[in-house]
Amino acid sequence: MKERKNCKIVQDLLPNYIERLTNDVTNQYIEEHISTCAECKEVFDNMQKEFRLNDSKRDNREVKYIKKFNKKLKLLRNILLIIVLLFVIIIGRKTLIIVSLSHKVTNTINESNTYTKINQYSEGQMVIFESYNKDGIILGTKINIYADGRPSQKTILYKSKTELLTLIDDGTTKSLKNIGDITINPIFFSGETLFENLWIAITTNIDKVELNGKKCYLIRDGNTEKFIDINTGFAIKMIDNENNTTTDYRYEFGTVKDINVVRPDTTGYSK
Repeated sequence: MKERKNCKIVQDLLPNYIERLTNDVTNQYIEEHISTCAECKEVFDNMQKEFRLNDSKRDNREVKYIKKFNKKLKLLRNILLIIVLLFVIIIGRKTLIIVSLSHKVTNTINESNTYTKINQYSEGQMVIFESYNKDGIILGTKINIYADGRPSQKTILYKSKTELLTLIDDGTTKSLKNIGDITINPIFFSGETLFENLWIAITTNIDKVELNGKKCYLIRDGNTEKFIDINTGFAIKMIDNENNTTTDYRYEFGTVKDINVVRPDTTGYSK
């Protein structure tokens, strides 16, 4: 009876013994018992074979799982590499475009003979800017046209080396001032540093399009669409969808004559 009880204890301990989870004292007890008990030795041998078979199956499953995991990991890595490569190519292309436009503007913006015209359309109002610049003399005109029937307002701005005039005609009165900013700079789209140009490239979409027979880059920045002349780097149209405003730009270089920058007649204008 006692021997049978010992066999039951040993057989209960065999799984842990095979997996080396028992301590040295227990190991010695089991080993002494199975060395003299044929029944427990047979149970031990069969159980050990079963454990080896299960270990082999488990190892095969682990190998297959590792191979499958490595395959997925490699696929994911390749996808990420492709995404990064495409990102670099796309952002690199846009950065090169913006830098190229900036260089073209830099080579032209210091031109001493320029004509600029800007038409801006918004809800209820149209504004027309014109600026003639020749050898340091600038004559600019700004006209505000209102859709609600109000009289148009015309502002003439004149600057020479010795004089600065601002003539305002609001339809009822004409006034003359000696203050005003009449510089109308060409509008372009680029940053001052490479980092700024890189940020612009990341945050905008750039497509090549044609507008009024001119090849342009269409640069979308949020709710704003800018059409940039490929040849000059200057804007020729800008659409602000958020403020419902459309602006057209026109630039000419080397076409301004002396007659275009003649001092305006101030007769009828009061200070």
